[in-house]
Amino acid sequence: MKAFLCARAQEIVRGGLMVMLIPAIPDGTSPSLSHPGILSDLLGSCLMDMVKMGLVDEDKVDLFNLPVYSTSPKEVKDAVENNGCFSIERMETTVVPSSVMDIAASNFAQVFNDHVRAVGEGIFKEYFGSDVTDKLFELYPKKLADSLSILASGKSTLLFVLLKRNKATAAE
Repeated sequence: MKAFLCARAQEIVRGGLMVMLIPAIPDGTSPSLSHPGILSDLLGSCLMDMVKMGLVDEDKVDLFNLPVYSTSPKEVKDAVENNGCFSIERMETTVVPSSVMDIAASNFAQVFNDHVRAVGEGIFKEYFGSDVTDKLFELYPKKLADSLSILASGKSTLLFVLLKRNKATAAE
């Protein structure tokens, strides 16, 4: 976050505004109860299913590490204050209503699978190979579709942050 804020401070004029919409978890919430944590667990579950099918070695899965981190409003506030280049004009958390998940349920699994594949396919292919990666992204949307009720109980929010570029900072 520090590097991101410093880079944006170089791009934004003093007094200028920046809006950020950040996936986050409520302060004090365990990351494992957040949407990213649940979704990562489901991906790991698919890999373990593939171990049971004999498609991939369990040791290889155990050694694979793909860190996922969800920030909290307090962490964002602390990062902005420590950076000193911006002031927080407004910060609000919004929860995506479960009714949105119900409406999107028919498409959610495949759309989310496509997003994860677009971002992570290179990492998975390099580590597991093309065949395992293709099978993983064949299983993942099925696991997602079967787990929508678990996702609906996730403790994730979207954090809306409006920052104003400070007139001058000690770092300048």
